[in-house]
Amino acid sequence: MLRLLLSFVLLASLGTGSAYADETMEKIKSSGSITVATEAAFKPFEYVEDGKIVGFGADLLQEVVKDLGVDVEQLDLPFQGILAGLAAGQYDLVATSVAINPERAKTYAFSRPFATVTNVVVVPAGDDEVATVSDLNGLLVGSQLGSSTEAIARQIDEELKSSGGSGFSDLRLYQTFPDTAFALRSGQVDAIIIGSTTAGEFMAASPDTFEVAAEYGDPVYLSWVVRPDSKELLKSLDATITRLADSGKLYELQEKWVGIRSDSPASGYLPQGAVQLQ
Repeated sequence: MLRLLLSFVLLASLGTGSAYADETMEKIKSSGSITVATEAAFKPFEYVEDGKIVGFGADLLQEVVKDLGVDVEQLDLPFQGILAGLAAGQYDLVATSVAINPERAKTYAFSRPFATVTNVVVVPAGDDEVATVSDLNGLLVGSQLGSSTEAIARQIDEELKSSGGSGFSDLRLYQTFPDTAFALRSGQVDAIIIGSTTAGEFMAASPDTFEVAAEYGDPVYLSWVVRPDSKELLKSLDATITRLADSGKLYELQEKWVGIRSDSPASGYLPQGAVQLQ
């Protein structure tokens, strides 16, 4: 039975995970329960509705624990400390949508991706001042603190400056993606840089309020995360995602929650230098 524990306490800073190395799966099996961390503020992948965490991730987690044959204790935690808490051994799995990037891959192990998103620039509907990324010169831009799109925003800012532009007038960072939507709607920023699925959710929830002005960079893979030495847990997680992909159920879940199908590559998704490739 799914046991849901909601908590909003920011986790401790990064610690070593060596003490939890090969004991992760043994602990899960012996206790009959897996402890996972989720930031339930990334609709439609994971969000709270009627006091429960729902979304694509909730359905995927049910499949994962069914294959493991255990119960789940789920913590709802801020994204900013969620990977540090994993490294410190405060839970077994980060079951929230995490974008795979080279920096994170040096420290953490990623499951097979379950969805693909692109980075987009979102502006108020009817705003014709931003048609390309270069139009962000001199504008106030927002994104989520600690997210992959924060890194993308900083990269865009540096590229604008290196091309002779002024760059953003400021980059403002918010705790959650819904906070970025509120900031844009209320005029605190001129544009926000977020993932395409999040943008689609905002536009569906508030028609005629937002629009996508531009895209940037290559597609980004979304994955779940374990400590690199939790190899048996990672193997089980990948097996579940592969089972769902092979049967077509993974793509049915994408259509159910996200509205579109996207790639779930079985290989080639890890950047060079990824710790799990060593």
